[in-house]
Amino acid sequence: MSLPSNPLPEPSDSMPELDPIVSEDVRIPPASVQMAPLEPTILLHAEPRFPSWSWWDALAVLGITMFAVFAFSVIALAIARYLPEYRTMPFAVLATDARIVVGAQAAAYPIVLIFIFMLVRSRSHQRFGAAIRWNWPGISAPLFILLGGLLAWVVDFISGFLPIPKSLPMDNYFHDATSAYLLAAFGLSLAPLLEELFFRGMLYPLMRRAFGLTIAVILTAAAFAAIHGAQLGYAWGPILSIFVVGVVFTVTRARTNSVAASFLMHCGYNFALFAALWFASDHYRHLEKVTG
Repeated sequence: MSLPSNPLPEPSDSMPELDPIVSEDVRIPPASVQMAPLEPTILLHAEPRFPSWSWWDALAVLGITMFAVFAFSVIALAIARYLPEYRTMPFAVLATDARIVVGAQAAAYPIVLIFIFMLVRSRSHQRFGAAIRWNWPGISAPLFILLGGLLAWVVDFISGFLPIPKSLPMDNYFHDATSAYLLAAFGLSLAPLLEELFFRGMLYPLMRRAFGLTIAVILTAAAFAAIHGAQLGYAWGPILSIFVVGVVFTVTRARTNSVAASFLMHCGYNFALFAALWFASDHYRHLEKVTG
């Protein structure tokens, strides 16, 4: 079989180059355009504003607390009037009966705690513990309880140099052993929890943001002492003592960034007070020896 007389020509430099077939959806940039290298994108998440609640929210908590305590006190007094042992008691005596007072506050405080929980969660959109800066101190927890007990001893020693009245309005609540045990149980649980969540958890951050650390510590401690004024007969000696206690609690909260730490110290402080009364009154059997 012979080859054709005119074979295909060899490719040469004079032959035109064919353009590559490119789809209409593809755009190939010219060689002169340099593509900038891709850099990683860093997503910055803004830190949530702290505190996320306002002064109005703090006032709302205070208002809810006063209303709930008043409402449950009225209910407790009304119920007591139907009980034989309370029916003939004067109103002034009923108002200082620990079973009525503690019962009313024990019913009101959980409602206030739920309100605080819901308010903080709605304002911060965080877990409650993180939003309020609860921050449990872990293995250091017993240390803060011991420090609270030591603080009670120091404050009691200093109070010996202050004009402390022989009897205070709060002494009227210690009628008998049952009253003393009820007050002790309340003073080691709901009372310090609510007070620390409000004063060191909610109020102190607002004070610090508005006035700075030093003024915030002083004002928070002053507010803490003020709510105990009626129990202390507004005598300046006992109020000064509780003001010092409030300063220590607030400084602890500020240094540790932990409301739980000040709560544990508060519990240790109250425990030392009730324990000292327990020993001094022969296991709460002779309260008249120490309460006047």
